[in-house]
Amino acid sequence: MFVMNTERYFTAVGVALRSKDMSSSPPEVLLRTSGGFNRITGTPHNGGYRFLGVPQGEFYLRTGGTYILTDERHVEIGRNILGRADTVYSPRSSTPLHLNLTNLAPWQQSAGLTTGSRIQLVSGSVDFTGDALISDAISTGATELNTQNAIAAAMTNLVPVFEAAKGDGLYVNQHATVYGQPLPLSNARLAANSLVRSLQVPAFDFTADDITPLAISGALQDVPTSEVSFEWRLGAYTPHASNVHPSASPRIPSFFIDVAAHGPEAGWVGYSGEILSFALEAGAAFTLTNRLPYGNPYPSSWRLVASATYPFRTMEVPPGGGPAIGLSGSIASTDYLENLVAGPIIPRLTPPRALSIDGIPATSQRVVGNTSPVISWQPPANGAPTTYRVRLYRLDRDGGFVSVMPQNTFFLPGTATDVRLPPGLLAPNTVYSVRVMAMDSPNFDFATPLYTNDQLPVYSADTVSSFFSTP
Repeated sequence: MFVMNTERYFTAVGVALRSKDMSSSPPEVLLRTSGGFNRITGTPHNGGYRFLGVPQGEFYLRTGGTYILTDERHVEIGRNILGRADTVYSPRSSTPLHLNLTNLAPWQQSAGLTTGSRIQLVSGSVDFTGDALISDAISTGATELNTQNAIAAAMTNLVPVFEAAKGDGLYVNQHATVYGQPLPLSNARLAANSLVRSLQVPAFDFTADDITPLAISGALQDVPTSEVSFEWRLGAYTPHASNVHPSASPRIPSFFIDVAAHGPEAGWVGYSGEILSFALEAGAAFTLTNRLPYGNPYPSSWRLVASATYPFRTMEVPPGGGPAIGLSGSIASTDYLENLVAGPIIPRLTPPRALSIDGIPATSQRVVGNTSPVISWQPPANGAPTTYRVRLYRLDRDGGFVSVMPQNTFFLPGTATDVRLPPGLLAPNTVYSVRVMAMDSPNFDFATPLYTNDQLPVYSADTVSSFFSTP
């Protein structure tokens, strides 16, 4: 059995391949037995790792904190990455920002579920998308913006080093509120946030150092506009709240149109900002039939990806006390825009059922003494999963702040109904939760799992456990 790790870097000029050294964190094979696991270590071989003595049939392949259940004899665990392979990143997630922009669309203030006007920065040559966080007050209706009191906050990575000689430029995009038709049961029109104007900044040199500001100036221009029409049957989602968790309630549904910069034909890579988004009131259960305008300054090769997500949440006080923490799951659909809106948007899958830990329902809190418990479930009542993603979350109490952080992820075939946690994942006296996502992702391939994790379309539905703790 052989494992490779080849990173694929996507830019406007094509795809660059780079083999990644795995010696600092080598992959590992785990064979499940009746009482636990047998581990097999590999040896470096021809740029990858070779594992001897792996029998035919399924096994777990571990890479970092991710486990893949597969029977493939040659597995590629590389990732798709947006931007140049030789990109250098600063150690900073934000940088001071000076903006001198003219010809803005009249500035709008945020109201309710709409964000009003905002500025977003997007680069297609390096992996950078960032929001401009402006501290100065901006007057309603303003068409110029000159501020030295802002930062550019990276949303996808650390701030990269921009190199003019390598074509590293930026799109500076203004988003604003646009309106559709009146909502059902209300006279209010559907409000969304759309890209309305843009400035394309030529390639430049810049290294973030916390002192030197990223200085951007110029006149924004109108962008080509289109419309999207859709029918979203929200009432088909809300009855499944109790399948996510018996105590869950429906939250705020959202719709996004994002940009797939330089993505492979069957999927998308990274995150290059959105061109349209809206959210609805929590628990909305009507059929939303509407039409919205959006702007798009990007090349036609940057395809548009749409997602419709209905989240659900239960609030629990964790073992040991403290404030109530939200445990969330969702039912979602993601596909190229033209495919997603070609028919009514409805759940393609419902959540997995009967989530249990060692045979005991996982929907109430308890102490789990087994060091290698079995997480099990039954298939969804509706839909045919091709893949399951099981994610283990850990409750962190750090400096007075309480948060739920992802710790480990398992990818399993759509025929699976359980996963045994390997020994050592659960720490003593620690609080956890687990989320099982059923996925209908026809292009997912267990021979290239991390290449194809975001291959389109992806339809998903989650079920989530209550908190459980270890002694």
